[in-house]
Amino acid sequence: MKMISTKRDYKKFDEILNELETFGHYDVEKYWYSIMHQVGQLHYFYCHLVKENTDEGELYYPINNRPKEHQLAYYNIGHGFPKELHDGHFCYVLKDMGPKALVIPTTSIKETSKEANPLYTMDIDVIKNKKKTKSRLQLSDMRCIDMQRLDTRKEYLKVLTDRKAILCFILRNIFSELKKK
Repeated sequence: MKMISTKRDYKKFDEILNELETFGHYDVEKYWYSIMHQVGQLHYFYCHLVKENTDEGELYYPINNRPKEHQLAYYNIGHGFPKELHDGHFCYVLKDMGPKALVIPTTSIKETSKEANPLYTMDIDVIKNKKKTKSRLQLSDMRCIDMQRLDTRKEYLKVLTDRKAILCFILRNIFSELKKK
């Protein structure tokens, strides 16, 4: 693996930042913060978890208090393309897959929010700060993510909406063609 080591290599970062600034409304500082967060997480993994002669493919991020399926947990889901959710979001833990989790990111519901789109969003009831509130499942942003993205400083939220109702929503909207067979 080639390491960045020359001033010419570092100039590539400046080129990237300059290009991002031409986008107009794009928040370059927020993107830069997201990159720095990921670099910090990579540093922790490679410099603290991976030891000499350790097979990093067999190493998993240790979590003592894992979120359970059918809870909301706060993950930094990273930065992607413009229409994808990014950065920190509470996510519905659909399936714990050991070193990874299959999650559905959620968004808050404000007075100005549009109605839930029945094809890919579902409003669910949760307990946050000891109060019942609503959160919106964003099925179109469902993904499998590494558990290292979990922010253990945030509380896990209890989901009040019946798990079967959520599973039926997912099955109906992702696997609807199976019913036709």
